[in-house]
Amino acid sequence: MTSSLAFAALGLLGLDTGLAILFLQNFGIIKPKEGADLAKGQAAWFLWVAGVAELFASYYFYVAGDALDAMIFGAYGLFWMGLFALTYWSGDARVLGPVGIAYAIFTLPLIPVTAMISLTICGIIVMLLLIFLALIPATWGKANAKVLGILQLVCFVITSIAIIGLIFASMSGTPLEGIGKALLFMH
Repeated sequence: MTSSLAFAALGLLGLDTGLAILFLQNFGIIKPKEGADLAKGQAAWFLWVAGVAELFASYYFYVAGDALDAMIFGAYGLFWMGLFALTYWSGDARVLGPVGIAYAIFTLPLIPVTAMISLTICGIIVMLLLIFLALIPATWGKANAKVLGILQLVCFVITSIAIIGLIFASMSGTPLEGIGKALLFMH
């Protein structure tokens, strides 16, 4: 049980890292240095932290026989890999609209499934759905960075709470385990 909590925390850390980069950029806090290309710098984080962390978690859950968690982490890990390729090679951001639609359709049925497990994890899934829906106007070049930034920030906070909860919950036999379960709002 402890290792599954650790791998879930690893996958969520990948998500949190990608979200942090995106909301800091959308609010104009991260800006490229003179003559530097921000896309090349952030792409490495999307690949190696967000994408790889979620794919490692997916592989662990696949080997452990947990198909739902393997699918969720694998699908979102592949999203970060695609975002890496798009930003690194300066691709056309208009593809984010159709990607947003596809991932929104994928995410929608996960809401009731995750609600039965943990309200915190369900909150993350709902926020991801809203982020994917907010990407749809990118098809026409009308994405609103502030709206995306706010959604990404809220998802970042909820994901951070879930990571702390998973860490505390993995400390079985201690009073911190109860804190962890409380933070995860587990049923």
